Formats: sequence, C-alpha cells, structure tokens
Amino acid sequence: MMNPKQYYKDLIEKWIEEEKQKLCGIDSKDRYLQNHRKRFEYLMELCKNLNHDKSAKILDIGRSDLSVLLTKYYLSVTTLGLDLEVDKGGHRERETINLKHIVFDLNESKNVQKWTDEKFDLIVYSEVIEHIYEAPEFSLLFLNYLLNLGGFIIITTPNAASLYRRLKLLLGENTISRIRFYNLNPAHYREYTKEELIQMAEMCELKVVKHEYLALADNPDSLKSRIFNLITKIIPQFRWSQVLILSKK
Repeated sequence: MMNPKQYYKDLIEKWIEEEKQKLCGIDSKDRYLQNHRKRFEYLMELCKNLNHDKSAKILDIGRSDLSVLLTKYYLSVTTLGLDLEVDKGGHRERETINLKHIVFDLNESKNVQKWTDEKFDLIVYSEVIEHIYEAPEFSLLFLNYLLNLGGFIIITTPNAASLYRRLKLLLGENTISRIRFYNLNPAHYREYTKEELIQMAEMCELKVVKHEYLALADNPDSLKSRIFNLITKIIPQFRWSQVLILSKK
C-alpha cells in the first residue's frame, strides 16, 4: 500500500512538471517572442535614443531575445537574473549568445551585501517588476546603486488600471494570474499604476524623466485591437502597458 505522503508528493511533483513543460518548451519561447516582438523593437529604439554610444555599458534584467537584439547595436551587454542553468523559462532567448551574466535573484535585493559593484550606463528593467514578490523598492534601490551618473533606467510593466483589467473586474474575473506551481517562472504577483511607480521611484531617490502609456498590440488589425486602440487613443491611461524612464537625482 502506498504511503499517503508519497501519493501527495507525487501529485505535487506531477503538477510542477506538467506546468514546467508547458512554460519552458520551444513553443513557449516562440509564443513569447511573438507576443513581445513589438516591445523589443520599441525598447531597442528607446535605448538608442537615450544612449547612442555603442560602447555604453548596458544591463538587461533577465535574459531574453531582447538581450540578443541589444547586442546587435551595443558592444557591452550584460544580463542579470537567476542562474541560466536553472532558469529555463519560456522567456529565454532562442538564439545562443555568449554574454556575461550576473547571477542574482532580485527578491534578494534587500540583502545589500549580495549586490554586485559593477556600474552601467543604461539598465533595462522590462516586464520584470510585476514578477517580484518582495517589495519592489528594494530592487529599485539596487538598480540605483548600479547606475552610473547620467545614466537611465527603463522600466516597462503592465498598467494595473488598463481598460482590459477594468473590464475583467467588471465581469467578476481576477485581473492577476493564479500563483504558479513552477515558481522559477512566476506569474504576476502584483501590477502597478502610474502613481505607484512614480511614488516608488521617488522613494528610492530616482528622478522621473518620463512616463508614458504604451499601446503595443500584437495584432493591431484584429477587431479587438482596433476597438481598444480607438478607446485608448482618446484615454491613454486605459492602455495595456506603461514605460517609466528614471535617472539619478
């Protein structure tokens, strides 16, 4: 007769493995690139506008196809995040690249003694802050420390007050995904409004250079996208995403 604890242990492991296969396979990486291609292109142009120096030191938080794109222009690109041998998430780059990677879990940002002392001219913190389960102010302080004077931090993250989120609430649906079984590829723990992001940045002694709501539809020709684009053109704060550009005070 099976040990009752072993039954539950096997069931938990089954849930985790099934979700891992769904989140970390080649199909998942293809979907991620398709869904975020416009964001990557937008960020690449924004980075070049903020710092056109090809020799600038760039830090990309999390390894993805955006990291690959950054190397097409900049000569010094470093990534930071979980151990690449452990982090097999569907966001990972499809093209093999040989970049320096700093192993650091941003949820450990309150442990200042673990911070790297490297400095960067431009830090891309894109679609990450919503995945952090510790107070995001800790990670912003860490990035402030890493940023050279005159440099910029670019944050993109979903808009917690978007029309999409408001409609889901109206229909009685939760606007945030359920916590996943496979915690090395977490869903969104918390999404933020413009006011919250600015408040956090100012608390971390960062200057807000610019905030903008973004409409980066994957399929702008679809009926749903056309309707959303029409509404959000009139009311930008209803857009799905937002970008915040920060510098040192």
